[in-house]
Amino acid sequence: MSDRRSVVAPRIVPPIAPPIAPPIAPPIAPPIAPPIAPPIAPPIALLIALLVALVTGSALPAQQRGDTLVARMAALQVRVDSLERAQSMQQSAEYWGNVGAEVRVGGMRLRTTPRLQPMATAAITAAISQSRRILGTDIDSLAEHVDFTLREIRSSGLRAPLFFLAGRRAVPLAERTTSATLEGRLDGAGLTGISFSWPVKSDELTSGILTLLERAAGGRLSAPIEPWLNHRLPLREPPATFWTDMYRQLATSDAGATRRCAGGDRGACRAAFGMDSLPTNRVAAWYDESDLPKLASSAGDPQQRGGIYRAFSAEEQEDCTARRQFDTCRRMVALLPSEAFRIPMPVAGREALVRVVLQIGGPDAARRLRTSHASTVAQQISAASGVPVDSVIGLWQQRLMESRPHSPLPDAGFVLASLGVIVACGAWATRGQPWK
Repeated sequence: MSDRRSVVAPRIVPPIAPPIAPPIAPPIAPPIAPPIAPPIAPPIALLIALLVALVTGSALPAQQRGDTLVARMAALQVRVDSLERAQSMQQSAEYWGNVGAEVRVGGMRLRTTPRLQPMATAAITAAISQSRRILGTDIDSLAEHVDFTLREIRSSGLRAPLFFLAGRRAVPLAERTTSATLEGRLDGAGLTGISFSWPVKSDELTSGILTLLERAAGGRLSAPIEPWLNHRLPLREPPATFWTDMYRQLATSDAGATRRCAGGDRGACRAAFGMDSLPTNRVAAWYDESDLPKLASSAGDPQQRGGIYRAFSAEEQEDCTARRQFDTCRRMVALLPSEAFRIPMPVAGREALVRVVLQIGGPDAARRLRTSHASTVAQQISAASGVPVDSVIGLWQQRLMESRPHSPLPDAGFVLASLGVIVACGAWATRGQPWK
């Protein structure tokens, strides 16, 4: 037996491939630095800061923003108040800085400038003397409650250059006095001031002091006579033509009561004065039927007359004012409130009646009028004068009737003189033509 050897074929190992080298990456470039921005200009920086603040502010809660705004407003208000106080103190120092002189006459004090002191002394002396004729002894009481201040008003301006020097600035002018003001106070309460042009005249200053004294004396009266006199007590004698002018005004008045008063009706005078309690129906008490067209077109203010314009057409209004249909006028007037119909006697006539009261009542009449607390004007007038009110009205009406203007018709002497001239001219004409 033969040896049979198995022959194993050798394993063929595949050749190992050489290792592949990894790809070489390209060199990385160094990072490029970003361009440097130029510096921001201040206005742009401010705008950006403002926008940032706006954006961040809008992100805040609403309550926080409101609190911040309120705090800033409060701080601003404190600053404004401080500035206003400083300005007020400065103005007060300037206001009183030029009134270093003082005048005292009869218990009345007036502060003024040294330059106006002599004139002020003479004016206040004359005003007190004239007031004493009306007020009597009550002027001494009034003098203790009033004081005056007469100030110079100074200002400065700019003088414009001439046209050929247009390039130059205006030259400031020196400060100078341009006017003066007189102010008064009654127990600390201010009275309406009066202005005077510069230079101040002595008679104008005296008149101004009297005006303030009249307001002060009227302010011390009690109701109802204080509003009845329009808060003013007359202290000056009326002009020579006062009663004649008053008669003409009353005789041509729109109210029948005042016309009848000028004609001699004493009862109509008392009604026109409105010194008793005001009537419920003022139209019937003070006006005649013939007065209604004028009354319907003029009584009341525009606001009060609005009801008439809304209730009546233009045609209906003309029925009253142009065609004088009194029934329509009555319906129009009825729409106006009673306050639209004021006392028909003018204020000048009421002041003249009070002057009569103070004259016949004696030196103490003004004090009695001031201290009377009666419920009607008639009672206050009677208490001040010491006589019945009808007697006072009678004396007032007597002065009115004595001052009636003369008739414009020619008298007998004028007629005879005119006839004589006519006869002489006619006789001369009958001789032919004497110049030939």
